[in-house]
Amino acid sequence: MANEQRRLNVSELDFDQIKENLITFLKDQDVLADYNYDGSAINTIIDLFSYVTHYNAFNANVALNETFLDSAQLRQSVVSHAKLLGYTPRSAYAPRAFVDVQLNNPTGVLNIDGSYRNLTMERGTHFTTLIEGTTYDFVNTTTIVTGRNAAGKYVFENVELLQGKYQTSKYIFDVATDEKFKIPYENAVTSSLIVTVFESPTSNESETFVAAPILTSIDSDTAVYWLQEAQDGFYEIYFGDGIIGKKLTDGNLIQIEYIVTDIDAANGASTFTLSDTIEGNSDATITTITRASGGSAREDLASVKFNAPLSFVAQNRAVTPDDYKSIILSNYANVDAISVWGGEDNNPPDYGKVYISIAPKDSETLPQVEKDYIIAQYLKPKNVVSITPTIVDPTYTYIFLEVFFKYNPNITNLSSDALANKVRETITLYNNDELKRFDGVFRHSNLLRQIDITDVSIINSTVRVYVQKRLVPEVNVEKRYDIYFSGPLYISDSNEQIIESTEFTYLNQLCHLKDIVVGGVRRLQIVSGNGTNEIILNSDVGYVDEANGHVALVGFNPSSFVGDYMTITASPNSNDIAPKRNELLIILSDDTEITGEVDTMVTGGTSAGVNYTTTPRHG
Repeated sequence: MANEQRRLNVSELDFDQIKENLITFLKDQDVLADYNYDGSAINTIIDLFSYVTHYNAFNANVALNETFLDSAQLRQSVVSHAKLLGYTPRSAYAPRAFVDVQLNNPTGVLNIDGSYRNLTMERGTHFTTLIEGTTYDFVNTTTIVTGRNAAGKYVFENVELLQGKYQTSKYIFDVATDEKFKIPYENAVTSSLIVTVFESPTSNESETFVAAPILTSIDSDTAVYWLQEAQDGFYEIYFGDGIIGKKLTDGNLIQIEYIVTDIDAANGASTFTLSDTIEGNSDATITTITRASGGSAREDLASVKFNAPLSFVAQNRAVTPDDYKSIILSNYANVDAISVWGGEDNNPPDYGKVYISIAPKDSETLPQVEKDYIIAQYLKPKNVVSITPTIVDPTYTYIFLEVFFKYNPNITNLSSDALANKVRETITLYNNDELKRFDGVFRHSNLLRQIDITDVSIINSTVRVYVQKRLVPEVNVEKRYDIYFSGPLYISDSNEQIIESTEFTYLNQLCHLKDIVVGGVRRLQIVSGNGTNEIILNSDVGYVDEANGHVALVGFNPSSFVGDYMTITASPNSNDIAPKRNELLIILSDDTEITGEVDTMVTGGTSAGVNYTTTPRHG
């Protein structure tokens, strides 16, 4: 029994508990039972023992956490674990733009025989753009040759520009050191690497090395290099050992070229100027095909932890939907959300295809050149031959809210408008945290809870939910448009209107859509005016299938519409809204109508309920 009492409890990590356990242990010793552990010098000694124990336990806990990918906190630990899974964290990504460059009145274009010769735009030709008073550099990434076209112009078409400048690092290889060669810029774009090895610093004989593909395609003479992130956070390359990959020899000169970017600072750039010369010509007209987009910092820890296991499972091939997702996330930075599904799950089914939908960070859709680039650069080399990858735009369902809340003015100094602003911030935060991704479900009760805890003075809230789709119809063209919502719409047998639209011009009048039940079918009409001034201009321009969330406009032929698009607003059958496939839900936070009202029940005493008002379910 005495031995059991003298056992030291070693499961505690808290300093005070460690000290208490030590004192308890010492008091159980016959020779130390009568000591004053609160006021004697031994108290200081116990403090020292407790501190040492506490520090050791803390360090052991931290060190143990760093041995696992999921719990590691240090970047060098996460990167090391990712390397064991064959994953290299993505570097900084430069904004990319595509332009056409037309030379104006170029000189030096005639051959000796009087014929027109081709002109060459060298890789690294310098362009600039101006954003809010700051100049940013862009360079073209490939050498392009063009001739004089039928209109007598020299036009370099679809030129890819990356934001940044080319930098060069040079090293002399020493076989004795087995060293790795650093890229000394944090924002270097590793996808732009060009690695050239010369026989010696004075030799013109060189060989270009490429990033190592899968090991089965590499032998002892394959000119490849490997890329990794070093412990100091910079990237470095290393070469083969003569068994896997070609081995370098003493005195070889290693030249590494790469672009260093300003990451996302130039996203959105749309106007470019040639600040270099193309074979002596600097007068050029530049037409932007797609504005600059996609610039981002290097991959963060959370992304590495998420992507490394997926990349390992994919094994550098694209077979399952997660494989496609992993490949894109590992190589392409301009992704805010991504969804992948097989053609057999498409509507309608489309066998032999895999569908990918990408929501970019800085716009709603990717330009076609970016889609083509992703397919050609990242997916085609790795997907199954019989499967065709297809990138489709995400579809957006916008959620419009009417928010009503009651509050107690006795416990807040904020006005109704100030509280409404706080509620709007809450809704924006909910939108950013819970939605804007392909699996983001709008949960009505969760939003209500967040609104109720926005401020201690808010007593209760009510939220009316509406869903919106945007339509850009062809003007003066009679056409059918099918609009699908993510779920059923509000089902009513009465003539209660469930569909609204923004205004458009039809038969020279400003009109809107109105739904009405005719013979058991909810028909769409084009009407001008409202109430007693309402005039029906077309009594049947489509129908609403509430059960399937389908709005069909048949023979719709507006001559113009207000704004950049029309909106079709409907009442959903459920206040909870779930996206399908490539659908994204976005709350229109700025447009949300928020109304605050003093709760008279808590301020008016026993008679307060006489004039108490409640919010009706429908407006």
